[in-house]
Amino acid sequence: DIAEYTKTNVDGAENLTIVCDERAIKKIIFTSSVAVYGLTEKQTDENGAINPFNEYGRSKFHAEEKLRAWQKRSGNSLIIIRPTVIFGEGNRGNVFNLLNQISSGNFLMIGNGNNKKSMAYIANVVAFIEACISDNAKLGIYNYVDTPDLTMNELVSLVRSKLKGKNNVGVRIPLFLGLAVGYVFDVTSTLFGIRLPISRIRVKKFASSTEFASSQTEVARFVAPYSLLRGLDNTLHSEFIAPDPRREIFITE
Repeated sequence: DIAEYTKTNVDGAENLTIVCDERAIKKIIFTSSVAVYGLTEKQTDENGAINPFNEYGRSKFHAEEKLRAWQKRSGNSLIIIRPTVIFGEGNRGNVFNLLNQISSGNFLMIGNGNNKKSMAYIANVVAFIEACISDNAKLGIYNYVDTPDLTMNELVSLVRSKLKGKNNVGVRIPLFLGLAVGYVFDVTSTLFGIRLPISRIRVKKFASSTEFASSQTEVARFVAPYSLLRGLDNTLHSEFIAPDPRREIFITE
């Protein structure tokens, strides 16, 4: 239900400001999302134009506005973190779905694969949040991204090499064909009122570059504890090479 985005993100943020005022809490660290920028074709930093393309991104930005109003009114401290797509052990978000498709052999590369994708390893995001606790800024807005950005060709080849022993992307189809398939799924979804895992917008997102820049190093000279490649290694080992069935999982957008 699209209304749940507003109820959770926007109304939830406003409720938090009320409780903070009641309890004399002077600082909020809010995890927003780079989804507030929408589909960007160039590297985007914290000064990028706000142009969300879906309700998730819109509700995240409106939540930021509720919190900024609280900070301005109270003079307290507000740190807004906008992570790019998050992956890691136990995460069941979009990156896991991609890795799972590659692992199962059901993956098809769409387009030329030269588009780059910024990503963020969950353990690094947690470490950055911890660093923000001691940040003295009255209002800080930081993208979070682990660099260097990988192209889809590099990412898929790396994963296939580690999971399948094959240093290539496998079967590739042209972008126009992928978009056509997505359109067919969209029509089917509309006609029958069902949610399907493939859509035209998902295909477009997959084949688009989503590159982000960040001023995160300004926070106590922050240095991520893990490299992006180490984070991928940890995730692949934990999820596909030697999975632990007792591990807790969590869902992200």
